[in-house]
Amino acid sequence: MKLLRDKKELTRFLILYHSALERPNKLSDISRPLDMTEQGVSNYISEMEEEGLLDDTGKRYHPTPKGMELVREVLTKLNSFVDEANRRMDLIKYCTAIADEPINTGDEVGLYMSGGFLRAGHKKRSSTGVAQNSVDASEPLSVGELRGITDMEVGTIYMLKTGVNSSAHDLKAKIKSVEYDLLAVTGEAQYGLVRSLGLEPDIIYAAPDASVNAAERGLNTLMILSEKEVESMVDRLGRLKREREEEYSIPYTIL
Repeated sequence: MKLLRDKKELTRFLILYHSALERPNKLSDISRPLDMTEQGVSNYISEMEEEGLLDDTGKRYHPTPKGMELVREVLTKLNSFVDEANRRMDLIKYCTAIADEPINTGDEVGLYMSGGFLRAGHKKRSSTGVAQNSVDASEPLSVGELRGITDMEVGTIYMLKTGVNSSAHDLKAKIKSVEYDLLAVTGEAQYGLVRSLGLEPDIIYAAPDASVNAAERGLNTLMILSEKEVESMVDRLGRLKREREEEYSIPYTIL
């Protein structure tokens, strides 16, 4: 959520919110509870007074009608975020995994990723849960009472750049140079080149989305792309990296 990363907007909101409740008459009455310096608060207040958000009539700081409207707007956004976060957290109280072996209702199971799928078995794992139904091996199992974090490594995306003069011979050696789980193509030209080598693509449609999803599940994907598509994919992976912790960013190599 953009609001939670916007330090300036949140600070303005907190100053207005605190001023609405406490009607402070000194900078220290604002800076102390917000753990800010008086100079920092003073800079914010000067800017907000110029924008008509804050007033110090009667020697007490208080939001103007415009300032109160901003407070309500931020509170609405925060409430929407909390509601959505709670809804999504409810979704991960339960999950579905593929059973490695026969499992009975109430059995404690260990969860792990393999081949891009979440799997469950009686072996102890870093992530565990309780079986909600009885199944045989290879059947889908509902798992509740989830605990821990599933061990997995993020997959790598290999991008093989092609051009109008690319030939199957040019691609053959590069394709053999990497180990991949899935092969993705983005258009007719790339599909034709791959098929001429006797290979069948695993991903044909929505290749960028599917490749990112596969990497998040621990699979390595080789994408056959045009030069422009490589640039677009690099930009996309760069944006994802900025939004995530380093260990969950998706590594890539351009061939």
